Amino acid sequence: MRPSDAGPDDAIHNMNMTAKPARTAITAVLLLVLNISTEAAAQAWPSRPIRMIAPISAGGGADVAARLLAKSMGETLKQQVVVENRPGGGSVLGTTAAAAATADGHTLLWISGAHAINAAFNRNLPYDSIKSFEPVGLFAKMPFVLVVHPGMNAKTVPELLALVRASPGKYNYASSGIGSASHLGLEMLKLGAKLDMVNISYKGAAPSLAGLIGGEVQMAMLGPLSVKPHIASGKVRPLAVTTAKRSAAFPGLPALGESVPQYEMTSWYGMLVPRGTPPAVIARLNAAMTAAQSDKPVIDGLAAEGAELPSTTPQAFRKYLEADIARYVALRQKLDIKLE
Repeated sequence: MRPSDAGPDDAIHNMNMTAKPARTAITAVLLLVLNISTEAAAQAWPSRPIRMIAPISAGGGADVAARLLAKSMGETLKQQVVVENRPGGGSVLGTTAAAAATADGHTLLWISGAHAINAAFNRNLPYDSIKSFEPVGLFAKMPFVLVVHPGMNAKTVPELLALVRASPGKYNYASSGIGSASHLGLEMLKLGAKLDMVNISYKGAAPSLAGLIGGEVQMAMLGPLSVKPHIASGKVRPLAVTTAKRSAAFPGLPALGESVPQYEMTSWYGMLVPRGTPPAVIARLNAAMTAAQSDKPVIDGLAAEGAELPSTTPQAFRKYLEADIARYVALRQKLDIKLE
């Protein structure tokens, strides 16, 4: 076909064929500029103190761990990391604030298993527990401890199970409220061991522990830091840890799964950042967290909790969080409870 015979469609086709390489080149240049800009921003970061929002009250085990990590990360990053306690709403208030923060790497969110519990049981969250954030890493995993009142005629888990099964509905346990880890952990025990027990909800871990010591309830599942002094004084009797394997912090105590197959209830801490935080910044945060896990003051400070400090990638932590949420969703469906 001669050029004079070419129609408009042929002209457009030829223009498109010419434009494609140009568009490809422009796209490549833009991507290169964007990549350079992102890397430059990451190198300039942090340009000011970093705040770590902890959606919990000051003073508890999660707060202690957050402050140990913040100090270590600050030394690695050569910039102060400040823990900002924002309790309320079962950690929802602080988490909401973090989700709305600028995604420049200067706002971090310290989370625990409560983040997964809220995602599974609370259908009215003002944020998406996965999509509103980017994962940084899993920092620590700890056991809960199953403890009973010393007046109870059970010194081992098998003895406790036999006692409860012999008198359905007679025994009760303390929890920190509906949907708390202490509540869900014992509900999981009820399901796994086929027990009939009654939940007595208190407004927090301290009142529930006081109820156990005072004999208002027969058992509870609590954090290591809160029960260790009372174990030593004989005010409560420990029967097992709730992690999949035994804990070095409680030598001699069996894992609950040794008596109730596949039972595991793990307390954990991790870190998220607002969605859109540059990947290069997340990589540096993850590296600083990994360095903290080998920092002696951090290891020593968390030893009493029986903490394991697993080094994870952001991608691995995302999968861990998604699996934990899925586990609680399955439990919610069995228990038919929800949080408002």
